Amino acid sequence: MPDEVRQMLVIGGVIWGNNTADDFFLQSHGVATPNAFWKVIVRGSGQDERAIAWIVPNSAQATKKNLDRYLVTVDEIERLTGEKIPVADYAKHDKPSASWMIPAGCDKG
Repeated sequence: MPDEVRQMLVIGGVIWGNNTADDFFLQSHGVATPNAFWKVIVRGSGQDERAIAWIVPNSAQATKKNLDRYLVTVDEIERLTGEKIPVADYAKHDKPSASWMIPAGCDKG
């Protein structure tokens, strides 16, 4: 397997909101509850670089079986968060129709 396929970059963060109804730890710990979480996975390099991204709401409906509902482009995450994600420009516009399959033998499922 080529090295560029085995190398992955995983970046994530939170999306804060102004819903104080779910800020259960604000008074006790000074921590607000995020409205959502985002994650970007980049694999490959050069012409073969690919990215996949999600914005997942912080809710009980956000389960593994619903993951594909939360697929977005890297562009969308950059616009929403103001972050600059280190992904090739051509890969920032792609949104796969489904989450990537976990390779056989991978223990990171």
